[in-house]
Amino acid sequence: MLEVLVFSLVLLAQDPKAPARTVEDRLKELGDRLTALEKKEQAISQENAALEKQVADQKAMREKVARQAGAAWVKLMGPAIGFGAERSAEFEELWTGWTREDMEKGADAARWKTREETLRTKLSPDEIPRLARKVREDREESAKRRVSLFAQSARLGREKSSALADAAVRKLSIKEGILILQAHPEEAGREWGQVLSAAEACVPELSPGLTDEERARFEQVLAPWKAAMQK
Repeated sequence: MLEVLVFSLVLLAQDPKAPARTVEDRLKELGDRLTALEKKEQAISQENAALEKQVADQKAMREKVARQAGAAWVKLMGPAIGFGAERSAEFEELWTGWTREDMEKGADAARWKTREETLRTKLSPDEIPRLARKVREDREESAKRRVSLFAQSARLGREKSSALADAAVRKLSIKEGILILQAHPEEAGREWGQVLSAAEACVPELSPGLTDEERARFEQVLAPWKAAMQK
């Protein structure tokens, strides 16, 4: 008798009689599902809009940087070459396009080689040497600033720092005829080493003007840079 009762309870548990669903219940369930789908669609739409804005902002920023680079090159090189307003605009657009391409594809020395040749074709025979001279002068000024920083770190006076910088630049071996330094990575790669070697080599020439303590401090400043270059 007990077994029959237990069996009957199990059957009742496995086959519950759920109340019948009304049309209103089904419509409400459908409405809830539609509301959930609409909320999900709205959230996805907002995420897509945020991503699109982020992409647009990044694109606008790259374009701004590219145009700033083009304007900066013309401002730096244009006066030395002798550009007028019309040609300044032409070369600013050219350099902007190159910068934009590098941001999209990455910098490439071979591509810059081609660009340097393109630049030669757009410059007159008189303008080419003027630009090459400006590139060389900028490299010399950069070297002077580096040596001056070494000298300042060694607590040398302004006059001695200037003398060291001038002497070091005279010892540099700078390739002639370069119009775009990015097209010559071998030059840029050895520039630091050249400056260090030149700065060290010019110290004996200026020794009468430097005290033993000043010379020792200057060589001490150069030492870690030399060690880093040798690694």
